[in-house]
Amino acid sequence: MRFFRISNDESYEQARATLDAAWGHPNAVTVTCVEPAETAPHDAEGRVLLAVNDEFAGYAPADTLLPQWIAAGFVEEIDVATYETSIVRPQID
Repeated sequence: MRFFRISNDESYEQARATLDAAWGHPNAVTVTCVEPAETAPHDAEGRVLLAVNDEFAGYAPADTLLPQWIAAGFVEEIDVATYETSIVRPQID
């Protein structure tokens, strides 16, 4: 697995839309490549947290876009411990 933190919902949605278009989503089997920002996990600063299989990041064009997005600073690769401790859990009364 690979883990990422995306700077904001807008950047996440733009990346999701780019990959969906490249991969032909929605189609008869898959609606979208990753869940929408509104239902994705976030950290306390409102950044989207994303966990994907290793293979996912290796598919074209993710394999070339991901390094560009990281270099641009709106995607950060994090480790599993950071991912797990960063997820904001709902408060249970």
